[in-house]
Amino acid sequence: MKKYLAVFLALLACASPTPSFAKNWTVDYANSRLGFTATQGDKSFEGSFKNFQTTIDFDPAKPEAGKITATIDMISAVAGSAERDSALPQADWFDTKKFPQAQFASTSIKAAGTDKSAAQCFEAEGTLTIKGIERKVTLPFCLKPEDDHTRAKGKIVLMRNDFQIGQGQWASEAFVKNAVTVTVDIAAR
Repeated sequence: MKKYLAVFLALLACASPTPSFAKNWTVDYANSRLGFTATQGDKSFEGSFKNFQTTIDFDPAKPEAGKITATIDMISAVAGSAERDSALPQADWFDTKKFPQAQFASTSIKAAGTDKSAAQCFEAEGTLTIKGIERKVTLPFCLKPEDDHTRAKGKIVLMRNDFQIGQGQWASEAFVKNAVTVTVDIAAR
């Protein structure tokens, strides 16, 4: 009887529609970067987040089945000068004591053609949460094979005041421009 039950279950499994699963990617953090470019006065400066974790469950052939999440340690931000580095964790900026992490979670991913280098491009729509403030964003990114991994590059312009970053005397664009370009450069297998 057990033998027949096992055969029946195997046949049932074969007859059932197979769900499509995305592919899990392993991020090479040593060769990845989450950066930003902002403008203070009339000069731009670059910074980055040294610590972040990303979960990528994504098949380029079926982007709609994918899911991308990221958690960013805000205290790990560096911005090219000791003065900026010491200011960023403060309450007027990232307020890392109250809000140590930022999060991104995709809600949908769709194909967006190819770029001029023939890389496959996509758009990940999702929710970005910084300082407890949620905003819907669309992150365009392109995938390109490199040696033993694939590189995902993307860029999005955020308005820092939408997330209450740079408050008090810093809220005005007289010191720091509102627009901040965030760049994603992820190496993964």
